[in-house]
Amino acid sequence: GQEVKEGEAPQRVCGRVFPPLLSHGQLSTSFLNAPYIGNRVAMVFVYTDKMESVTDKERRKNYKILAKYVRSHLMRLSPPGYECQEDKGSWMLAFDRIENGIKFGLDLKEDVQNHSDLFGNVDKERAFRIGIHWGPFLSMGPHTVSGHADYFGPIVNRAARVAAQCEPGQVCVGVPMGDGEEPPDPGPSVDVDVLGVKQLKGISIEMAIFACRKRDTTKKSE
Repeated sequence: GQEVKEGEAPQRVCGRVFPPLLSHGQLSTSFLNAPYIGNRVAMVFVYTDKMESVTDKERRKNYKILAKYVRSHLMRLSPPGYECQEDKGSWMLAFDRIENGIKFGLDLKEDVQNHSDLFGNVDKERAFRIGIHWGPFLSMGPHTVSGHADYFGPIVNRAARVAAQCEPGQVCVGVPMGDGEEPPDPGPSVDVDVLGVKQLKGISIEMAIFACRKRDTTKKSE
C-alpha cells in the first residue's frame, strides 16, 4: 500500500478508468445499484467459449482472466453495468439501456482480443457469444445465495436464447416480432447487420436478430 507520513496529505491517485465509487467503502455495485428504467432493463448474457483445445488447468486460469475483463468493463460505464449471476465463465448482466449493453459487449470483445494474455491455443476473437435484449421484467429481488439483484420474466430467457444462437465472437441483439415497438437504437457508433428472423428454443414469439459491430470511423465518404 501507499506509505503516508503523519501530517502529510496522501498523493493523488491518477489513471482511473471507471466512475468514482459511490462511497469510500464500496468496491462494487450492490443490490441498490441494480439498473432499470420504469420496469424495463437491458439484459445481457455472456457465454465463454468452451476452449476445448486447452487443458482443464489452463481453462480455469483463462476463466479467471476473462472474469477480470468482464468486471472491469462493467465499471467503466456510467452508470455501471450490473452483474446478476456468474457460473463458470457465463454471466447474466443488466444495464440501464441497450446502448450501454452493446457498448459493453463490443468494448469487451475488442479489449480481450487486443490485450489479454490467455493460456493455450485460444482464438481470442471468438472468446465470447454475447446476447442482448431490451424489454420489461416482471419482478426483481435479491438472489437467495449471492444477494445480487435477480430479474424475472420472459426477458431473461429471451436474452439467454439470443446469446445461445450467436456464433462465437458475435454480439447480437434480439427484438421480438409483432409487439408493435420499433427496434431500439444501438447508438451512433454502432453498425448492425440483420441476421434474420428466428424461432428460438423455448420462446413462443419470433425474434429478429441483429449482429452489432463498431462503426468504422476511418472511412470517409466519397
